[in-house]
Amino acid sequence: MRKIFPVIIFTLIVLWTGCNKDDDNNDPVAQFTWELTQTPGEVNFTNQSADAQTFEWDFGDGKGNTQKHPVHVYDQNGSYFIKLTAFGNQKNSVARDTLLVDNIP
Repeated sequence: MRKIFPVIIFTLIVLWTGCNKDDDNNDPVAQFTWELTQTPGEVNFTNQSADAQTFEWDFGDGKGNTQKHPVHVYDQNGSYFIKLTAFGNQKNSVARDTLLVDNIP
């Protein structure tokens, strides 16, 4: 019994640790970058969110998108407040940034 007891304890610890590791239930974290292209008013958005399944973009000009990595074309130069909401695990996370469109002649 003395030799079996440490093995049982070790097995229980391994099982308990494995059961408590819950990698599939991480909360989403919204994050993105943007870049003006050579095309007037066009901006590439790169979604860098973690642990999210769906997305909602607000481009600050009354338009939005649900693609992961959208491209958006602005009609006018100006400052726009961008908002990305990332959804996952019955929770959401929001990232915001301001971009300046200044490449429309």
